[in-house]
Amino acid sequence: MRNDERRQDVTIPALLRQIAKSGWSEDLARRFEAHYDRDMRWIVINNMEKLGLVQSRVHPERVSLLTDRRLELFENTISDLWVDLSDGLVDRYVKGVEGDRIHQPFVPYLRGVVRHIVLENARSLGLIGRESPAELIAAVCEARRDRTLHGRIAWLKFCLATKARQDLLQCCGRDAFALVYKNVHRVADYFFEQFVPQHCAEVKTMGTRVLDELVRRFAESPLLPEAAQYVGHVTPFAAGADVTMRVPYGVNEDEYLSGLDRAAEGTWR
Repeated sequence: MRNDERRQDVTIPALLRQIAKSGWSEDLARRFEAHYDRDMRWIVINNMEKLGLVQSRVHPERVSLLTDRRLELFENTISDLWVDLSDGLVDRYVKGVEGDRIHQPFVPYLRGVVRHIVLENARSLGLIGRESPAELIAAVCEARRDRTLHGRIAWLKFCLATKARQDLLQCCGRDAFALVYKNVHRVADYFFEQFVPQHCAEVKTMGTRVLDELVRRFAESPLLPEAAQYVGHVTPFAAGADVTMRVPYGVNEDEYLSGLDRAAEGTWR
């Protein structure tokens, strides 16, 4: 399905409108938690799984089974997400939808926010490395086997997809903006899966701002119409992460899979 066909009119829930208009109150916080807390926890777990930080599926209600640092990562992420929520995240979301800058329902929108928080917290806890964009791209270019290349592109997309999409929209010319904006996920997939590997010979000459330079060259190239039709085949996740489906013992399978699918929305974009 084309990216522009996936777009939909977004209805802002009344609860979010009230929070954006009036600010947080004890009653609104209770209502928000009752409505969204379960989704938030699923999204955090899903991100941890994509990073390869849990070896088997963990139900959000059983996070106490995690090892110390992974439990700390989960709890810190939930806490930091609440800080962002209380610091204007809901207001920014509502204004973004009203201003035609955000085209996602609220729960999918939270996925991108949580991914950033999980990455930063996992790095702070020493659970993953703090690789720069230049190091991530260099790792892709050093891959010698198809399987290794696939895994490194998946990790590159996991870490840098949001930044690359934002940079592409800023760098593309006025004539191409509408095309890129409507198909930004397809264009970004093409950038990571095709453009970056094809330009590895030039990467060593670009210094430390490799991502910025590659994005600029791509945005100025005649490839954007082709990229807008591209269907990506590399799902962003940590190289080596166990992405097989194993439902936790003692958990209702339908409930588990439903929650996981809601967190991931069937794709990892």
